[in-house]
Amino acid sequence: MKTNTKTNLKRTIILTVGGLLFISALATGIFSVGNRINFIHTAQAQEETESELLPQSHKHFRCRNATLEGRYAVIGNGFAAPPPNPLLPFATVSLITLDGAGNLTNKVTRSNNGVISRGVDNGTYTVNADCTGTITITTPNPPFQLTFDLVVADLQGARQGKEFYFIATTPGGAVTSTAKRIQ
Repeated sequence: MKTNTKTNLKRTIILTVGGLLFISALATGIFSVGNRINFIHTAQAQEETESELLPQSHKHFRCRNATLEGRYAVIGNGFAAPPPNPLLPFATVSLITLDGAGNLTNKVTRSNNGVISRGVDNGTYTVNADCTGTITITTPNPPFQLTFDLVVADLQGARQGKEFYFIATTPGGAVTSTAKRIQ
């Protein structure tokens, strides 16, 4: 009987220890899964909060050069002159074509203090993920290379820019332009 009691006691201890280990492992697993679920919910909540700050068309969207691929009607005006000349009224109307890979052509009519000129200028552009960027256009008249900062103002669907604005950053003037997609 003594042996039987010892065996039963050993079994009870083994089952108790095994049960405690099982409960401990189960609790650790539940805690770990709970933390993962909590992390996922926290990340989703943060993403939803960030996306609530953006207009519907900008959610989960990043701009790139291809965002502006297409043809745009452009109107611009301001004052310009190569330094040190005085600033004179300046206006343009053009059809700019962006190839989606960073190259452009600009069929333009200019009025520089009432003197009209026409031409086709070539250049490059870059659109950053935050929908800002730059344009560089080579012209036949000084300063020969014009630079601009741009911002995509309106998106059409999830992939195309519908409208963008740009401002001259070349010294010697203050010129702003608006470009609206036509094709």
